[in-house]
Amino acid sequence: MQDTDTPKPQAAITRLYITDKELAGLLGVSAGFLQKDRRTAKRIPFVQLGDRCLYDPDEALAAVKLLTVGGPRGRRVKRATEAA
Repeated sequence: MQDTDTPKPQAAITRLYITDKELAGLLGVSAGFLQKDRRTAKRIPFVQLGDRCLYDPDEALAAVKLLTVGGPRGRRVKRATEAA
């Protein structure tokens, strides 16, 4: 019989937030771009802890995905009248 009162080892805590320099490398933009975005447009969500600004990578990538413009164009199909 196992003793249920003994604490179980906790899983390693994964890093939840990253710095603007780390996110900039992930997105392929400069850290200055992210700093400017924080001051003006605020398109990419961030957490401010005192004078530090940190990003949740999942939230940041989701926000960038929402900014996608355009996409693949559909094939143009010739109409029956144009084909003749």
